[in-house]
Parts: sequence; C-alpha cells; structure tokens
Amino acid sequence: MNKLKRVYQWFHKLPKQIQDSILFSMSVVGIISTLLTVLGASLKDLNLNIWFRMGIIFLFAIVVAWLFYLFVGNMFKDSVELSVAKTPVEISCGDIFKTPGYKVIGCDTHFDTRVDDVVISKNSLHGKLLLEHANVDDVKIKIEESAKKLGLIKNEDGLYDFPLGTIIRYDSRIDNQTYLMLALTELNKNYESHTNMAKYELMLMKMWKEIDRVYASNDVVLPILGAGISRFDDGPKDKNDLLRCMLCTFNSSGVSLNSKIKIVLYKSADDFPLYEYKDILNVISRR
Repeated sequence: MNKLKRVYQWFHKLPKQIQDSILFSMSVVGIISTLLTVLGASLKDLNLNIWFRMGIIFLFAIVVAWLFYLFVGNMFKDSVELSVAKTPVEISCGDIFKTPGYKVIGCDTHFDTRVDDVVISKNSLHGKLLLEHANVDDVKIKIEESAKKLGLIKNEDGLYDFPLGTIIRYDSRIDNQTYLMLALTELNKNYESHTNMAKYELMLMKMWKEIDRVYASNDVVLPILGAGISRFDDGPKDKNDLLRCMLCTFNSSGVSLNSKIKIVLYKSADDFPLYEYKDILNVISRR
C-alpha cells in the first residue's frame, strides 16, 4: 500500500500535460486490448517472446503518450479557457489595449499622472494609458470625484492615498474605451513601487469586489498584475505564481461575473504552461 501511495503522489506531482498524456495512452492501450480480446486475437498469435511482446506494448504506449503530449501542447500554445467561480476565464496572448472589454490598468495608490520615467515609466501600462489613450485632465477629474466619494483628503504632498484594490472607472474620449484604473501598489519616497504577497492578496480580494461593482456585465481584461513590479519586499515572485494568485483570489472572493474574464499575456505564452491552467484550482487544492 505504501508503494502504491508513493506512486500516486509521484504521479500527481507531474505536470498535468504529462499526467493526461499517460492516462490517454493507457486508455488507448486498454481499448485496443479489449477489442483484440473481443475479436479473439492476441499478440501471442505472433509467437514472439513475452518480453518482446511487452516491449512492443510499452513502445506503443510511449509513442501514443508523446503524440498526445505534442497535440495538446500545440492546441493550448497560445490560449486556454477555464471556469472559475462559474465565470468563464480566458488566458491568452495579445495586447491589452487591443482586447475588447473593460481594461484593468495597475496604478499606484495615488493614481499619479506624472509620466516622466521617475514617478511613472513611459513603457508601463499606466504610462501608456496616460500618454496614448487618455486625456490627463479628465483622469484628474475622475480621481478628484472618487476621492470625494470616499471622503479622502490630500496628504502633505498634495496627493490622495487610496486604499489598495480601489478601482476608478475612466471612460476615455480618446479611444472610446473604458479603463478600470487599479490602486495596485504603494510608492515610497523614491517613487519605487513596493508591495508584499500579503498586501498583494488583500489588494486582489478588494479588486474583484470593485470589478463586480463597476463592470456592468462587460468582459474584463487584465494583465498579469504585479508582473512589472520588481520590488516584492518578501522576495521576487514568478509570473506563474502571480497568475495562480489572481485565479485563486477570484475563486475565494465570492464574486461571480456574468461576462468573461480575459487575462492577457504580453506578446507570448512561452513562460506559461497554459495547459496546466485547465484544472489549476483542483491541482492547487490537492497540494
């Protein structure tokens, strides 16, 4: 029993794509064996050595598993769909600004608008939003309105301190798109974005509830939140860890949307084993 338990544990530690390839291969071998039995045929009829016959079966199983592995790897190379909290979730490659839906853009807790490669990088999604897709004066008005609703007052630097996870909806007159500006991280005195995993998770939990408040049944488009942040105070985080955290917090948030969540991977999915995400919540729960 202990040996079987160790084999079971070893098997479930394998990547899901390998697990499913092995199971599919075993199923094919089992089906063929059953058909041969029904037809009254057997490899024994070939008068081959038993070890040779077992070698043929083993080699056939490996080939089938390999072909299945290549097939599903190609099928889920660029995108995968799953369901989380009864909400369809699509993970795919692309450009968030070109993907239809309400777009979540990570900002600092001040919702600063200074794109100068000091406070906000021109190459960040926040910077690109302000430079290419927004009217900064309109954004400032939305920030003022939101601060007033929350009863916030300006700090000594003349900025508002919004709670992490706060979302400000901005309807752009530049490209007629709707952006959900998110208070993702806090800035220190050197304008460096800082967070840690505990704050990150709390931010996500609040974010999902904020999205539920403002999404108006439209698809919601998100990047891998936090992937552009190099300063996790409790150590650097892998993009896969951040993506798993996004899915897990949504699953446990109590929020269920009647539209699709689209998580957009920038350029390519080379760093993401997308097939693994088909059953990611069950895999995490087993661990």
